[in-house]
Amino acid sequence: MRNRLRDYTLLLAACAALSLPNLGAGSLWDMDEAVNSQAAREMRDADTWVIPTFNYQLRTAKPVMLYWLQRASYAAFGVSEWSARLPSVLAGWLIVLLTYELARGMFGRPTGLLGGVVLASVTHFAVLTHAATPDATLLLYTTLTYYLFWTLHQNGSRRWWVPTAAACGLAMLTKGPVGLALPGAVILAYFAWNRELGRLLDRRIFAAALTFILVGIPWYGLVAAETRGEWLRAFFGNENVNRFMSPMEGHSGGVWFYPLTVTVLFSPWSAFLLAAVWYGVRATKRDGESGRHGEGENKTQGDDGAESSLPISPSPRLPISPTTDDGDTRAYRFLVCWAGLYLVFFSAAATKLPNYVFPLYPALAVLTARFLIAWRDGSLTVPRWLMPAGAAGMLLIGAVTVGAMLYANRLFPGLAAWSPLGLVPVAAGAWFGWNVRRGDRHAAVAGLGVAAVAFMAPMMACTPALLEQKRAPRALVAATGLGDPTRDLRVAAFGWFEPSVVFYTGREVARLDAPAAVAEFLAVPTPGYVFVHGAAWEKLSAEVPTARVVAKRYDFLKRCDVLVVTNERSPDVAAAK
Repeated sequence: MRNRLRDYTLLLAACAALSLPNLGAGSLWDMDEAVNSQAAREMRDADTWVIPTFNYQLRTAKPVMLYWLQRASYAAFGVSEWSARLPSVLAGWLIVLLTYELARGMFGRPTGLLGGVVLASVTHFAVLTHAATPDATLLLYTTLTYYLFWTLHQNGSRRWWVPTAAACGLAMLTKGPVGLALPGAVILAYFAWNRELGRLLDRRIFAAALTFILVGIPWYGLVAAETRGEWLRAFFGNENVNRFMSPMEGHSGGVWFYPLTVTVLFSPWSAFLLAAVWYGVRATKRDGESGRHGEGENKTQGDDGAESSLPISPSPRLPISPTTDDGDTRAYRFLVCWAGLYLVFFSAAATKLPNYVFPLYPALAVLTARFLIAWRDGSLTVPRWLMPAGAAGMLLIGAVTVGAMLYANRLFPGLAAWSPLGLVPVAAGAWFGWNVRRGDRHAAVAGLGVAAVAFMAPMMACTPALLEQKRAPRALVAATGLGDPTRDLRVAAFGWFEPSVVFYTGREVARLDAPAAVAEFLAVPTPGYVFVHGAAWEKLSAEVPTARVVAKRYDFLKRCDVLVVTNERSPDVAAAK
């Protein structure tokens, strides 16, 4: 327990450094962050726990769990970017601890500790645990599902059914059927691989089904009743079936999309990802399938150039908690099923977004940590070139980071000042290569963990403020005073709209589709403000000659100037600079 508390302290300190600095500095990202945060706010204002709305219209894109958590955060800390993102931050911390416990149970404490550090410092994980989206919450309940299953299914136990079903119910409330279907498919594939499908023929399946229904389904029944089925039809038909069958909103890609995306977004640990997956897949073979497990006939070249065996999990080197005498093999199979099924399923879907495969990151983090720890402790021999290649990969990641930040400085002035951050992975690669050469593997691996956190923490802290230079919504609302709840006014948008405008104004934003509609909107005596695409203003100014521009700002997401025009005659409204 003392070791656990020490490890928890270390992991939570790393998580805090990676997630808390400048958490509320950047404005809400359009569109997902803004839509989710405003939906939670509207549910709070309407005093409902059932019907989600955005811009005061029914929102059918996601179930309700994130809105509940954000509403609780608003109640505790007020409505802000910081409180909107806090549920994802806390979910991220819990995911790291669950990953630590899962990896520790599979392969021992060193793998658990490094696995937690790897996951916390992966680029995609660090980004989404900063974001007011349901991805981190879904991953929390998904990881909890797999942790409960793995911990409670060992030695033929049937205790896993009900706890796993409850966790799936929470995932169902977070993002819908994927919270049940994919964990179910992973467990099915895992049992099939181990020729244990008979373990699914268990009367506890009825208790599990009842638990899942009691946890995950009542809200769906309530929202169906309140909306006369409209929410269910839109969510299951459009957001699930249609998204799988056809590309939506231009989000498509080939079979290469997710392997490439995961490799890039797993940085800085991408340098070791392919090797970790390769050896992880090889370790799924049982004794007799490719030689004795851990001491088989798979030959490779050791660091000294001599031919040697490829031991993945012999007995005395690493502390493990096997479910059988081939416990490591089962653990590898479970992790490969976990990562592989998510990759295959979403690669088959027509609509592709990087966030869809987010739930496979803990499995990849554990495989990466296991690979490095096994190599560190001498229980895994690899070709002589492999670890220097990993060091070169770290050098490449650092060089690309420096180049990208220098290039982007043209759009975001000041970014070049942060480009030396790219030297951190460069130094990590050099440190790793040097220690490999002199035989100090413990120092080599420890340096990677420290460098990953030192690289990602300032990166996550500095980016929001720099991007804010070219974000329009929050700055325009602040410049025009449209967020003042005491003012009697109306807000609309023509040719340009971002959901965060609704959040920052705290008002319904009418969507106008023609210059005549803008003229009619501004003809009403009540003060009206319209957000206008800069290119549309020339034509619009002829239709509404009495309107005046009160603010202007460039929006890099839409790559255009955005103007705010009004019929209000008050001269004291300042323009954004």
